[in-house]
Formats: sequence, structure tokens, C-alpha cells
Amino acid sequence: MSDGDSMNFCLSDLVPPLRWSDAARIGTLDRPGLPEAWWRTLPLHRVLAVADSDALAELLTVLALEHWPAAAVGDVLPALHVLDPDEADDPQVAIALDRVGSWHGLLALSGRELADQPFVKARPVLAALFSAVFARLSETAAVPSRKKEPESPPDESEPEPGPAGLPEPIPELIDAAFADLDDQTWMVAQNRVFTDDPSAPEQLARLLAVPSEVLAGAEAALRGRIAQWLASPEAAPYNEHLARLTAALGVAVPKARLVAAADWHGRELRSLEVPAWRFVLATLPDHRLSGDWLVAGDVEDLRERTRALITAAERPPTVSQALELVRSLGVRPDAAREWLDSVPQLRAQRVPRGRGLKDVSLTRRCFRQPDGRWWLRVDVSGDHLGGGEVTLPTGFAAYVGLAPGDTRTVQSAAGDIGLSWHARPSLGSLGRILAEVSAEEGSHIFLALSEEGLLRVRHLPAAGGDEMRRALRLVGYTAPGGTPEQAARVIATRVGLAGPAGRPEILARLRERGDRDLLTLLG
Repeated sequence: MSDGDSMNFCLSDLVPPLRWSDAARIGTLDRPGLPEAWWRTLPLHRVLAVADSDALAELLTVLALEHWPAAAVGDVLPALHVLDPDEADDPQVAIALDRVGSWHGLLALSGRELADQPFVKARPVLAALFSAVFARLSETAAVPSRKKEPESPPDESEPEPGPAGLPEPIPELIDAAFADLDDQTWMVAQNRVFTDDPSAPEQLARLLAVPSEVLAGAEAALRGRIAQWLASPEAAPYNEHLARLTAALGVAVPKARLVAAADWHGRELRSLEVPAWRFVLATLPDHRLSGDWLVAGDVEDLRERTRALITAAERPPTVSQALELVRSLGVRPDAAREWLDSVPQLRAQRVPRGRGLKDVSLTRRCFRQPDGRWWLRVDVSGDHLGGGEVTLPTGFAAYVGLAPGDTRTVQSAAGDIGLSWHARPSLGSLGRILAEVSAEEGSHIFLALSEEGLLRVRHLPAAGGDEMRRALRLVGYTAPGGTPEQAARVIATRVGLAGPAGRPEILARLRERGDRDLLTLLG
């Protein structure tokens, strides 16, 4: 195997935003020693021979902050989801993790939101994260070059072994098995078998000017050929990969984890002209794609079992307890938080003393942020600046696992802070944090608890300008510009409305929640 075979993919295969960005508007992509459109055409091992991992990381950092500031860090470079956090051993990353509370939470933040975190310097954090991935890929590219000459001529009756420790060239196995597809079968593969959006058989038949029965037969024959190949000795390395992958996925995992699960998943199969991960998806024995989730079995059944498990608890579980319950269903630990956040209507928590159900999405000043968590907005007052406690809505208190009579301590970047529910739910003084971020009366603090129980704090100055800009600031959104329609979508999402929501639905939800300040600005 040549030194490039293990990395026969381009930068755009690793960085999805590059696929839809207009390169003409991103001049930073031009690099001495690299051809035009190198990010789409040049295998990464050849790029790394010209630009080292730090240089590529710096390039991607600039793109993330200047061209894709609203994209989550983990969406800019999905391979970060399978990176061992210890490999990103950098002081700036450590500071960011302390502020955010978890690896998943860090990857869920956009570049703009990362820059908004107090004490966090977004540029060095992103550079360290991206460099860790490219450094790992540089090592991968260097492995074949360390092949040693055999001490004696190999026995010609046996095949020469490849370098020790190298994986089998699985993409080559697949290509060898399906290199002779005729045009009609290839079209079926492209449009019916290895796609998220299969074409209707009748539509494809009209396009090819053949009876639909002919295409149905071609599809059945192709699927039979795939099954026959999977049962053959030649597919043994691939089946071993599927077995390891199935164990690693658990019962539910974001699609991005499948794409990044192996370096070669991003390669295009020459025989089928589809990314290798699509072939893997089509041959997984139990998992099926539902939206952005890969689920073993029926996705709605798993969601219902998740809701039943959480809501059946005698008391609202803490985040860590809820994650443990989700893991008992077979969701892997590294995907448990994302799955928990993806289940609709799960946040309804039972408040004691006969108050019935209290849904955090119906709680005033609570907004769901891009990291999936519900954050509470606290409008800073002179009393808060003077060290006074912060009153919490009961819906938010229940959401973070607090119940009447509870008292506990949570950690923050400024030390321990008391959290209690006696006469009313409250959080101890935020005076030190407010001083550190130079908060002023009328500015806003957004609060959340990480899955490890760390208090996360985000400070936003009060917004000036028109009513729409001020309304967006009240829900925690700081991106400039945008149309009224875009603003409406942001607000609808952050107050928990699912799917398209018009102005009447948004105003009705705000009235139901009691967000009078937002109603005044939008009404």
C-alpha cells in the first residue's frame, strides 16, 4: 500500500462547510506550493507535506471565526468528536473546558459563542483543537514510510505480508468487488441504495427510459450481490470492521460520528462514486438513519422509552442521573448527552406539592441554546452587583435537578456557589463573577449547569438598536444582521417551538411563558 492510500481524502471531506462555501470569497485558502482548489482535489497526505498540522489548523481557525462563526466547532471538523480530549492538551483548551463543562459542550459551541465565553480566547483554543486532529492524521500518513525491508526473501508460495499494524485496505476490497457495475446498476446504486433521499422507482425509470420492473430487478440484484459479497471470505476484514463499529456506536449515535469513525469513511469509493461511509451505512445490520441520528431499531420507540425512563423517576433526576438512565438503554456515554437533548418533550419535570408538570420550555427567561441546554437569563440588577442572591424560576430549578428542601453547592470558575430551594429556589451571590466580566446594571447573565454539575456563566451587555436586535439579545443571540424571518426562527427555536412557527405561534408561546419584555419588543 502506498503512503497515500490510507489518506486518500481531501480537506473538504473532513471539513463539511468547505463543500458549500464559495471559494472565491475565501482568499485565505490560497497556499504557496499547492494547486488551485487543493482542498477539494489534493489528498490530505500531500497537503501535509507542504503545510504542517499547525499551518492547516491556523487556516481552519481563520475560516471558522471569520467565515463560519455560527457553525458549531464539532460541525466544522467532525473528527473532533472521536478525538481523545487528552490529545488536545493545551492550557487554552483546559480553560475553555473549565468554562463550558464538557468536551461535548465545547464542540457544540460556535466560534462566536466560544469567543463570548469569559476568560476564553477563541483563536488559540480552536487552533489547538484543529492542530490535534491534523497532527494525528500526520502520524497516520507517516506510518507506511516506516516499512522495513524483509530480512530474507519471502516465500513465493505465500503472499507478502503488509506492514505490521496497518489496517486492511478496506476501500480497495469494496472497489474490487463492485468495479464492474453496468451503467444501469450504477444509477440504481447512486439513486436508490447509497443515498439519504432515494429517487422514486418510477421517476428513475422514466429518466433511464426503461420499465420500472427492470429497475426493480436491478436493485434486487445489486442488494443480493452486496449480501453475497458480505458472506464471502474476501469481505472478512470489512465484516470485522462492521462488528467493531456496531459495538462502538451503541443504540443511538449522531450521523457525524459514523462519518468520522474511520479515516477511510470520508474517501470516495471509485467503483460506486459515493463516500465510503454511505456503503457502511447501507450494510450495517441493525442501524438505520433517522434525520441526523443513526439508531438501532425504531427511533420513535427509543425516544418513547427514554421519555418513560426519565419521567418515571420519583424525583426529577439530576443531569448526571439522567445520563446514567439513558446509558442503561444502550446509548454510549459519549453520545448520551446529545441523545438526551434530542428527545422532544423530555424536559417536563414533576414539581412536588401538587403543582403538576413544569416544562422548562414554558418557563420565563429560559432559552435553549445551540449546545442543547436550557439557559436561564438573569437581568443584572444593582442588588446582584452588590452580592445579592439570584432568584431562580421553579421550572429552571426543577430542570437542574433541584427540589423543595434541597441545598447543595455547585462549582464555578469563581469558586463554589450555593444552590437551594427553601422559601424559593435561589442561587448564591454571583458578585465575583459579575466583577470579573465587568457586568453592569441592565446587562445579562445566562446560566446553565454542565453535565458534571459545573455552573456555566455567559455575560452579554445590554443591546441597543432596534426592537428586533434587543429581542434577539434577550434570548442570547448575538450574530449581526439577518432578516425578520431569520430572527423569528431563532426566537422560535430558543423558546422550544418545533418546526416552522409563525409570528402568532411565537407570541402565543411568549404569553404562555410570561416573557413580557419580549412581547413588548415584538408586539
